[in-house]
Amino acid sequence: MIRKTITLLFVFLMVSSIFMTAQTTNTSTLGFEPEQKSQVAETDLDRVTIDTNVLPNNGLEEWNTATNPQFFTTSRTVEKNRWLETTTVFEGSYSWGMYARAIDPAHYSEIYLTNQSQATWSNPTNLTLDFEWYLDSIGNPVDQDYFYLRIQMGGHYLFYYLGCENTGVSNSSYGDAFFMIDGATQTWNHHHRNLTSDFVEVFGVDPTTYQTMYWYVRSYTDTYARVFIDDVNLVNGTTIKYGPGVSGGDFEGGGGWTSSSPSDPADISQSSVRHEGDWSINMTAISNDYLARASVTARLDKRLSSINQGQLSFWWRIDDWINSTTNTLASMRVNAKNSTHSLNMYYYLCVGGAGTLPPVIGNDMKFQADSFNVTDTWNFFECNIWEDYNTYSTTDDLWIEDIYISVSANSEDSLLSVLIDEMSFTASIMNDMGYETQTGVGTPIHGWFDPETNEDGYTVTDFASSGTKAGNITLEDDDDFSYERELGNIEINGTTELIFDFNVYIETFNDTSEDFIFFEFQFGDGEALTYVIANASSEFESWSAEEDNFIILQDTVVTDDWLNFQLDLVHDYELIVGSLPDTTLDQIHLAALASKTNKLTAFLDDVYIYYDPAPGITNVGHGSASPLTGQIVTISATVVDATLETVVLNYRLDNATWMTQAMFQLGDFPFGSNFANLPDGTNVEYYIIATDAFGKSTDAMNGTDFFSFTVVATPQGFPLLPIVAVGVVLVIGVVIVLYMFVFKKKE
Repeated sequence: MIRKTITLLFVFLMVSSIFMTAQTTNTSTLGFEPEQKSQVAETDLDRVTIDTNVLPNNGLEEWNTATNPQFFTTSRTVEKNRWLETTTVFEGSYSWGMYARAIDPAHYSEIYLTNQSQATWSNPTNLTLDFEWYLDSIGNPVDQDYFYLRIQMGGHYLFYYLGCENTGVSNSSYGDAFFMIDGATQTWNHHHRNLTSDFVEVFGVDPTTYQTMYWYVRSYTDTYARVFIDDVNLVNGTTIKYGPGVSGGDFEGGGGWTSSSPSDPADISQSSVRHEGDWSINMTAISNDYLARASVTARLDKRLSSINQGQLSFWWRIDDWINSTTNTLASMRVNAKNSTHSLNMYYYLCVGGAGTLPPVIGNDMKFQADSFNVTDTWNFFECNIWEDYNTYSTTDDLWIEDIYISVSANSEDSLLSVLIDEMSFTASIMNDMGYETQTGVGTPIHGWFDPETNEDGYTVTDFASSGTKAGNITLEDDDDFSYERELGNIEINGTTELIFDFNVYIETFNDTSEDFIFFEFQFGDGEALTYVIANASSEFESWSAEEDNFIILQDTVVTDDWLNFQLDLVHDYELIVGSLPDTTLDQIHLAALASKTNKLTAFLDDVYIYYDPAPGITNVGHGSASPLTGQIVTISATVVDATLETVVLNYRLDNATWMTQAMFQLGDFPFGSNFANLPDGTNVEYYIIATDAFGKSTDAMNGTDFFSFTVVATPQGFPLLPIVAVGVVLVIGVVIVLYMFVFKKKE
């Protein structure tokens, strides 16, 4: 945090009337004399905001499509089934039935059939396939809904589209073969092909092997694609692979056919029924006797601790619930782990039937949410994951990988529809922070990777800038590392004052090598910004995402001293890219290299990304309430801000016109004004305005009033300062004490 102590010196010199002659005139002079001094200032964490909603979708308002919330992984079961059919059969007692129906074109449904016996044949010289097929219904048989057979032979695939057409494919001698087979619906059709001949026709050589055979039904529409298959005969010369009584070719028994598991439909979509904003997530599961499940997953990769516990919250609503059995339920699962334990934490919003929570496996934990099973109203869910985990196992090192919310139904004619809105997970933006809650000295730093990962390039040390722990980077002899982590897609634009703040101590660095250390930020618009902490060549550029998008923090690498850097991500982005950001801050990378025969040793401490507020002005004062002429009066104030640009004194004399004087940050810049006839009793009022690079400003007032004092004449006999002019001279000197950085882009 940049801390500036602003000092204003008022010197009041008044000549007593007994020293004045007839030629004396009363004059007043106001002068400003800035002076710059350097002062290292610690970051005031009580002033800044180090945490934010790190869930990568602000309030669930961001959607790629109406069925795809941005930054979430979605999963939904689709409607598909298979069975032994007893009514629609070609001969005997059974045929094989299958159907599929899509939720929408973006979420198709597919089911397959194959035989468990898929032994490879070599040199199939006269391989023929016969079977009966019945296309009961199909939505759009051209380029949307398909019933097809896929056979793998000799490293190629042969596709046979039955009663449908795929116009987007074509034969290729080095790829696959495609055959469009006509056939009427709702009647039995006979399929006969010499597979060997078809292979030779397209690829020009004999097949060396027969490998696999699958039937598929795929639907992109909301109409059932339903088919039946009977009497499968696969024969190579006189050898029968499938046929009546052989591997169940007639589906009458004795064969091991396998297919996709049946499931019922579930969906995820935008809903205008919301608690706030424009949208909520609607998760609906509809069961006709098979499992229907919709789920959304948010990847977090957050490290929690006693000082960064993580607060998860959202609003939820049971919008519809039909046939409320124990198999209809909604829950949230949090995957949590540390170096010794890994478990799932289940938070149940609703469970049908008697409301009994399902059993857990192993060390998993379960919790019942407030407003459990309450329908048709918005309910608020909130939990402290770190506290909940510590009811099982006390830890100060907890890694949250992801959050998974699911809605499921698995009973005949059951439906469950749940809305989720305003979901947030509040935690520190950076996992590192002060490193004080890391594990023992010498262990891997947790926060850049999964705690189960045994990484030794970045470890805990007791050599710290503050506190008792920091991070140690020790690499030597052509060793390197590159770690990255998600930041939660944080919004960043011209008004978000995001500051990257860290301390670094470089102990060993060869300034004639290719060694380097850098942080790199990646943004949602594809841009990158690299801060090079130390380098001796341009080798680091080959490691960064954008070779030209970097800022060198040290032209000459400082060793054996702790350095603090406070970096304005917004305006550094503008410096590199040429415009202010209007995107998201997605990832941070940490990379380092020690080239051949070299060693690099560095330490990092107090690594934060935070939001900096408007400048803080404190400790405003002017000493004596009634200064005497001839005395020095000091007006002082402490101004704190990471991007401070100006500090302005506003003052007036005897309720006259307000005047301003800027206190510049760099260089000597004198200012002067003359005031005539300034007698004792003059009242001086003032206040201070500080403004940062984002246009945020703070006025320092004395409550609701201005700061003020009144000049009092010096009593006779009171020692005066030497006087070189006759009259009253008011001199204001300004001393600015500041700590700031000046960076430049490496050419």
